[in-house]
Order: sequence, then structure tokens, then C-alpha cells
Amino acid sequence: MEGMPVAPTQDALYAGLDLELSWSERDLPQRERTRHVHGLHPYLGKYIPQVVEVLLGRFVRPGGRVLDPFAGSGTTLVQALESGVHAAGSDVAAFNCLLIAVKTRRYNLFALEHDVRDTLRRFDALSTDEAGGGAPAFLRRWYAPAAAADLLRFRSLILHSEHADVLRVVLARAARSARLTTHFDLDFPRAPVRDEYWCHKHRRRCRPVERADHFLRRYALDTVARLKAFARVRGGGVDADVVHSDARDLVWDAIGTATGVVVAWTVDWLIRRVIAAS
Repeated sequence: MEGMPVAPTQDALYAGLDLELSWSERDLPQRERTRHVHGLHPYLGKYIPQVVEVLLGRFVRPGGRVLDPFAGSGTTLVQALESGVHAAGSDVAAFNCLLIAVKTRRYNLFALEHDVRDTLRRFDALSTDEAGGGAPAFLRRWYAPAAAADLLRFRSLILHSEHADVLRVVLARAARSARLTTHFDLDFPRAPVRDEYWCHKHRRRCRPVERADHFLRRYALDTVARLKAFARVRGGGVDADVVHSDARDLVWDAIGTATGVVVAWTVDWLIRRVIAAS
């Protein structure tokens, strides 16, 4: 119809895109988006590490410094280390800071694997009674009795471990998977589910999880494997500093003096700059 606006052609649409920051599922499958420690624990709202990789390559020299005041699950800091760039970040959530610290810390990998495997051996040998105490109300509501007992048994061993923070992340990941909820609603469970249900994820009838021991064993060994894989690719001589704080309350100059952070780039700012320029 004459005078009606015409939709842009596909060529016109793609002309405005930065193709170096555009990937299809075939080009960038999930295993690449969650490589090594990027897949250490599920986290909503994170961007893919390849975005950070491209932007760091454009704007930060190897050996430079990057700062992310809203670090989330640590995607920017991890990718900075892989790109040979020093990093610092803060987050208001204590668990986020724990997760980032576990991802970015340097380890004696032999000691780490020995400690985790020893914890699993002690976990298998420890009875529920030895773990001490009954399950609190929250666990009784959201976990089957056997699953709650498994989680408490594992938790009782963490303080005796040299790598307690690593095991806390394993415990958090297993606790997420073992809740009494549907398989397709792990992120936002509204109420415990105790009966069989139709599973939209698996397209069959499923039952809620009744135990957590298999998650704990699988995630413990997976965590070790991911930390070892990251150790093979992280840049030499670069490290990350993690601060648990609201970014609005931090004196970044003081942190810069303490950690050597000089350049205050954030991925959010870089993304906005790239979009504005395209």
C-alpha cells in the first residue's frame, strides 16, 4: 500500500549488527558458553564469556587491568584472567563473591583433588546420626528426608576441609538440584512438589528428587575438573581481587592502590559503547 512504512530487509538489519558479537547456537553451543569455571554453578542473567573476550581484546591490552563493580557470577573476572588481564570486582551478594573467589583463586591442584576426594570418602562413611542434629524447618519443607540428611551430612564435613569454599559451592549447587520442585522450574520454585508430575523438560512423567548424595558426588568431581581446566588456560602472572560490598559504598581509588587496579572498565559500559557505535 502506497505510503505504508516498509519493513527493513534482512541485509539492512544485519548491516547494523556487530557480527563479531553475534553468534548462533550452532556457532556457539552451550559447552562453549559454559566452558571450565563459567559452568561451575548456575546463575541467572549472566552474559556469555565470548562477549567479554571480544571486548577485552578490543579495549584492554594484555597485562592491563579491568574492574567490574557489579561482578555477579564473575564472568568478566574469569575471562579477564583467561585473556591475560588483571581483574578486580565487587558484588553486594555474599554468595556471588564466594563463587567468584572459588572460580578465580589459584590452587595446588593435587591438594585440591585429594581434599575433595577425601571429603567424598568421609561423606560415604559418615552416618546421618554422626552428622548431628535434625533438619530445620526450611529443609523439611523443601527437601525429601533423605536429601536433607545428605546435605546436612556433607555440610558437617566442610569446616574440616582445606578447601572449604570450594565445597560450599558444591553444596549450594547440589542443594539447588535436590529441591522438591519440578525439573523445569529450578530457578523459581513457588511451592514444594511432592507428587508425580508431567515434566515439560523431559516430556514424560517425573517424580521430585528424593536424595542428594549423587548430586554431591557428581558436582564435587565436576568442580575439580573445571578448576583444573581453567588452570590450564588462565594467563600467567594475573590475578583477581574480589570485594564483598555495594559498589556505591566503595572507594575505588583505595582499592586501586591496594590491588594495582588502574583502568576501570566494565563490560556493561563496553557493551553500551559498542552498541552506540554500531
